Amino acid sequence: MVLLKGVSGAFRPGVLTALMGITGAGKTTLMDVLSGRKTGGYIGGNVTISGYPKKQETFARISGYCEQNDIHSPCVTVYESLLYSAWLRLSPNINAETRTVAI
Repeated sequence: MVLLKGVSGAFRPGVLTALMGITGAGKTTLMDVLSGRKTGGYIGGNVTISGYPKKQETFARISGYCEQNDIHSPCVTVYESLLYSAWLRLSPNINAETRTVAI
């Protein structure tokens, strides 16, 4: 079964982007593939960033996303939510400055 085929998109740096669609449209699958979190199934095709092949270690440092099942507090900003997520998910060997700049 093919979940995503012929998908393309563009994101502007520094602009919060919401990915929306009906249940089963492939939103989570797309984000899991882009973020490198997808571990099962077959992943094929080309992923490019600004026309260059995506390198996971670089992409992980310049992007972040909060999953739909993450608990989001109405008392914090989007930036604070991403920062919190980064602190929880990034490897301990990544220093505080890099974690903050990555967001």
